[in-house]
Amino acid sequence: MLWVIIQSVINGILMGGVYALIGVGITIIFGVMKMVNFAAGSYLVWGMYFTYLGYLLFGANCYLLIPFVLVCMGLFAYITFKLSIKQVIDTGGTSFILITVGLSYFLQNLAELLFGTTPKTVPSAINTSAIHIGNFSIGLPRFIAFIAMVILVLLVNTLLTKTNLGRAMRATAEKPEVAKMLGINTDRTYSFAFIIGCIFAGLAGLLLTPLYYVTPTVGSIFRTSAMMVCVLGGLGHIKGALVGGIIVGIVESLVGTVISADLGTVAVCVLFLIVLYVKPQGLLGKGERRA
Repeated sequence: MLWVIIQSVINGILMGGVYALIGVGITIIFGVMKMVNFAAGSYLVWGMYFTYLGYLLFGANCYLLIPFVLVCMGLFAYITFKLSIKQVIDTGGTSFILITVGLSYFLQNLAELLFGTTPKTVPSAINTSAIHIGNFSIGLPRFIAFIAMVILVLLVNTLLTKTNLGRAMRATAEKPEVAKMLGINTDRTYSFAFIIGCIFAGLAGLLLTPLYYVTPTVGSIFRTSAMMVCVLGGLGHIKGALVGGIIVGIVESLVGTVISADLGTVAVCVLFLIVLYVKPQGLLGKGERRA
């Protein structure tokens, strides 16, 4: 029984890394734009389809396609931002919710129109490979996804703290009006934040191609979990997204393995409600300032 629990925790941590990767993308967008990106799941799907296209074009392993997918996702995010999000950037509130929910369905249907509903696969020699440590097994695709998540988060943290773009993003997140007065192009900053967030979702899709079939609806599997990750950790808090992702992964895997596979998601939802009741701003989130 102890072996089952420890193995479930290992699997949960690795899967939590994927949740965290999507969650960090949502967190970056919310932190700068104060907008929850409900289309993150659809951008994940497009990351998987760009990986599939890269495989058809170059015949390369999915991990060698990271530069290709990164460029494709960046251009794709920029185009969708200009055509949709930018039009409501000054309205905020309900408009953000409506535009991202609508964008989610549009991108899902566009993928279905262009690629059909037949599941696609991206062959890889490591799909079923694993690292064995004693009696425990670590799936190689999940392990690579976890390591990639750590590297990407460290890179984006460096971007936010050590570069002029990062300082502009943090200034815009704090006070957009003051940032404009200081000469910061807030529209460009918003677009960069949105592109970075979508790239994270797309790279998460790439890292999932060895584990899942590529279909237009596969993003719905991760959409709810990613949102829970962000809220659990604290919206706008990158470290919170990491903590939330790992917690969600562990709880889902542990309950799903020890009790019932059908109860993993239920347990995460119960945990979500408990955390919100005890600490509405999330585990690492900060409450609003009071005079």
